[in-house]
Amino acid sequence: MMEIKIQNYIITLSAEALSILDKHVQRHLSDPESGGIILGRIAADTIQIQRLSTPTELDKHSRMNFERHRLSAQIVVNYEYANSNGQVTYLGEWHTHPEDFPSPSPTDIKMIKQQFAQNKIHTEFLILLIQGRKTLFSALINKGGILFSK
Repeated sequence: MMEIKIQNYIITLSAEALSILDKHVQRHLSDPESGGIILGRIAADTIQIQRLSTPTELDKHSRMNFERHRLSAQIVVNYEYANSNGQVTYLGEWHTHPEDFPSPSPTDIKMIKQQFAQNKIHTEFLILLIQGRKTLFSALINKGGILFSK
C-alpha cells in the first residue's frame, strides 16, 4: 500500500493498484503509454484507490500518447459501482509517461479539467496519476484548481 497526501486529502493506493501501475511502466523504447480509470471509495478523510482499469483494445495509444475509449471505461465504472452496492466509484484517470520523473503535459491538464467539468458522479474532486519509470506523479483537481503532491 502507498499513501499520498495532497493538502487535506489522504489518498491510499492498494497493492492491486500499485501492481497495475508497475506492470505498465514504459521500460523499453517500444512500450506505448498505457492508462485507464481510477476506482475506489471515499471514507471520511481518506480516498481509497482500490482498482485501476487496464488498457483495452479500443484505447488509442502510442509511445507518447494515451487516449482511453470512453464507452469501455464507462462499462467498467458501471460494473464496479453496481457490484459494490454503490461503494466503489470513479475517482479519476491514470496513465504512464516514458520518463523517469513524470509531470503532466498541457494535454493531461486539459483532459483532467474536462473530466472534472463533465463529471456526472459529482464528487468534489478527481485524481490524476502518471506513472513514470522511477516515480509516480499525483494531483487532485477540485473546484479550487489543481493541487499537486509534494
